[in-house]
Formats: sequence, C-alpha cells, structure tokens
Amino acid sequence: MMSNYPGLFRREIRCIRAGRRVYIALAMTILACMASACVPMSGGSRTARRPAGRFVEEGYASWYGMEGGKVVEHGRLTASGRRYDQNALTAAHKTLPLGSRVKVTNLANGRTVVVVINDRGPYIEGRIIDMTLRGSRILGFKDAGTARVRVENLP
Repeated sequence: MMSNYPGLFRREIRCIRAGRRVYIALAMTILACMASACVPMSGGSRTARRPAGRFVEEGYASWYGMEGGKVVEHGRLTASGRRYDQNALTAAHKTLPLGSRVKVTNLANGRTVVVVINDRGPYIEGRIIDMTLRGSRILGFKDAGTARVRVENLP
C-alpha cells in the first residue's frame, strides 16, 4: 500500500497544476473580454470604458451643490477623487467615464457648455446629468433647477 502512495501523490499534483492552468486561462479570457468591450460600466466604477463611437443622450439636467439655500456639496470629494467646486465646469453622470469631456446643450434656448465628468449621479429618476452651479448658469436653468438637455461626448 505504501508503494502506491508516491504515485498517487504525483498524480494529485499534476491534477492540481492542470486545474490551476485552466483557472488562469479562464481568468485571462474573462479579462480580455472585459477589456475589449466598449460599454460604459456601472455608475460606481472608476474604471469605466469610453463608449464606442458617438455618445448622444437626451433627458433632464439638474444642478447640485445647494440644499435649503446653503452650499452643502462645495469642497467634498467627488467620485474622481477631486474636490467639488461649484464654480468649475464639471458634472456628474451615471455611466460616462470619469474625465470624459461632454458638450451639454439646453434644448429650450440652444445654449451649450463643455464640461468634464468628475462625479457620479444624478440619483433622481429621469435625470441624466448633474451640473455645477456655474454650468447651470451658463445653460440658463439655474433658477428653474432643471432643463431638457442633449449630452454628447467629445474626443
């Protein structure tokens, strides 16, 4: 019985090594598939991929940073790790990659502004982008709070 033990042990090691190779091959295949997909990832991801081709979305924009007449967001960390600045031309979007430049057009008055996506949101149903105070003023919807807009990615 003891004479068979070393052979059995060697076979187990070979099986473990073969299993490890299969696991590594599977993991590499999954990673390759993820890397080749040009689909925006979920809202909380910092490693979202750039959308393939042109990205155009229409919906409602809002602006954030104030609550009950006082500034509450100014200075807090955004999803990109930078501090929120209500006077910067930045915005929050659910799926566009952080650092993306987008052109936002107010469909009611035709005003446009280019902003950088540096945060995640908005988290209110029906809204597609949250602008800073400065962005909302440029687009002309600061007092209204929301506006129907078109969001287009820029190269």
